Amino acid sequence: MTEPSLALSLFSTPIVVIDVPDMADANAEITRQLLAEEHAVPSWQRANVGAWHSAPDLSRRPHDCYRTVMRNIVDAVGEVVGSLASDAGVPQLPPFRYAVTGWAMIMRNGHYVTPHDHGDSHWSVAYYVDAGDDLPAPSGRLSFLDPRRSGRTIPGVALFPTAFDITPRTSALAIFPGWLQHHVHAYRGTRPRICISCNLTMDVAPPPPR
Repeated sequence: MTEPSLALSLFSTPIVVIDVPDMADANAEITRQLLAEEHAVPSWQRANVGAWHSAPDLSRRPHDCYRTVMRNIVDAVGEVVGSLASDAGVPQLPPFRYAVTGWAMIMRNGHYVTPHDHGDSHWSVAYYVDAGDDLPAPSGRLSFLDPRRSGRTIPGVALFPTAFDITPRTSALAIFPGWLQHHVHAYRGTRPRICISCNLTMDVAPPPPR
């Protein structure tokens, strides 16, 4: 084979999964609060089918457990942005501030989430307060769909897979671009799965007053 003069892998899509340490106490308190709220407050209806969906106000709740999660989410997204910028040769980033909208979802046996995206956000995340039962795929897998929807597959070989699944685990944080379409396969466990999702938008922080 002739050596190519140029070989590129263009338009990469970053998906980052981080295991957030020391979250057991916060997870336990969030679980207690959300399970009580599930029985007291009607579900919002978005892409969820069967699952209970909280109001999108978690980033504004004053409880320490939610503040801990939000702080870890913002810090992790900032680290991802910094790493991507470094890889792209960006010498220095301006200081950013983040607007965060967060909600929770409780999934039980048979519940799932239909394909959707959050195209008006720079980043989306899923944090697993309690991943529920660890069952064989595809139960409860978070699935990302290839955004190049018009591509034709090559028969007999999966050179360009059209989907990629992540297996949730407790205290794991998945970070991905808001425009990336995703869904959740039907969950088949008996223990409730509790997940906090957030959308984040970034803008350059104004200079401090003199």
